Amino acid sequence: MNLQIQPIKQSFLSILLFSFLSIIAFSCVSPKKYKAKIAEVERKEQENERIKRQFYEAQKLLLQSSDSLKGVIVDLQTKDYQLDSLQKRAKKIVDENSLLNKELQEKEKELARKEGEILGKEKNISVLKNKQYKRQRQSNELQKSIKTAFSSLNKESFSVKEKSGRLYISLSNKLLFETASIDINSEGKKALQKLAALLKNNASGLDIWVEGHTDNMPVTGAELPFKDNWQLSALRASVVVRILVENGISPQSVVAAGHGEYLPITSNKTAEGKSENRRIEIVLLPKLDEIFELLEK
Repeated sequence: MNLQIQPIKQSFLSILLFSFLSIIAFSCVSPKKYKAKIAEVERKEQENERIKRQFYEAQKLLLQSSDSLKGVIVDLQTKDYQLDSLQKRAKKIVDENSLLNKELQEKEKELARKEGEILGKEKNISVLKNKQYKRQRQSNELQKSIKTAFSSLNKESFSVKEKSGRLYISLSNKLLFETASIDINSEGKKALQKLAALLKNNASGLDIWVEGHTDNMPVTGAELPFKDNWQLSALRASVVVRILVENGISPQSVVAAGHGEYLPITSNKTAEGKSENRRIEIVLLPKLDEIFELLEK
């Protein structure tokens, strides 16, 4: 662009100077006017040179400004790309946080539900402990009353003890039955009537298991109403249950079971051992349905 403008301007000035000189040559002018014209031409050339320099400077500044503008544009494009990347990253973070918040809310709901279950379990445990405390106090009082009521009996005929939260009342077959018989004698019936009165007034909320036990001596005699020790122990337990029910014990609370010779408390190798193993055990224990009901809640 500069190379095209400069030749044109120089040619124009040369033509202008030539024309001017031609006019001077063919005109009658004074030397004074001639010098003035020459001075004016020189002044205009100087002015032209000054304008050219200003133009060159302006052009140079324009080129510099153009380069700077290109740099600004590139910088803006870079920043726009970075901004776009940041916006995409921010959106991803927002989406991730939204998902995390949703998961957190679900976890909080689950935690609240679990806490509710734990509170319910703790409440049930508290109820069970309270029941256990009451049952323990009831068992201690009942044990004391039974020992007092049967204090006249010797320890071979009667015993009462607590084991694993259950109260075991053991009555020897010698006290209740004749040998190889399922009929309770008069002394045994009195003992069971006395025991029924105690249980009726002091064993509310308890299940009563009546369990029959024998020694390991086989049953003999075709005329007997039972075939083996197992059947003998079950029949004796049933007879004891009937006496207890007839004297006020609820039939819904009492169970009869026969273990035969299979749960001895001592060796059957001696006569004394056999005598101890022949017994009726009345077991008092908390109602299991109440415990299971609380555990299932």
